[in-house]
Amino acid sequence: MVTIKKMRKKDVSILYKIALRSFQSDYEKYGVYPLLINLKKKKFIPPIIFGKTLFAEDVIIGGMFVARLGKKGEIGAIFLDTPYQHKGYGKEAILAVERSYPKVKKWKLETLSSNYELHCFNESLGYVKTGEILDKKSGMNGFVYEKNVE
Repeated sequence: MVTIKKMRKKDVSILYKIALRSFQSDYEKYGVYPLLINLKKKKFIPPIIFGKTLFAEDVIIGGMFVARLGKKGEIGAIFLDTPYQHKGYGKEAILAVERSYPKVKKWKLETLSSNYELHCFNESLGYVKTGEILDKKSGMNGFVYEKNVE
């Protein structure tokens, strides 16, 4: 079972290392990490106020960034340490975040256009592809997914 807590300053160094491991395959494929990772300063780009730390039992297994503005929410990134990937923790975390913001009626997230596995994952959670984006800095294409919640 996943427990979600506010990200604390003391968690950032652990989560930063987890994010690097989690996105290593993307780095090997594209030569860049996601924009949330600042390699020079060894920290995250989004403010910690949007950060969530994911725990399994009492072990930090990953993190995510979540923003809410009125009835709209966005999951900016989710990352799990490699031993915890493909075991249902990501699905559990996203569903828990959605439940924890009952006033949010539309959720948004983005993913690489080339990652078919993540497309299937997003769609299994009820997200629908609504657009495409291009990161000019990295040249990576992405898909925008949205989910309406009643």
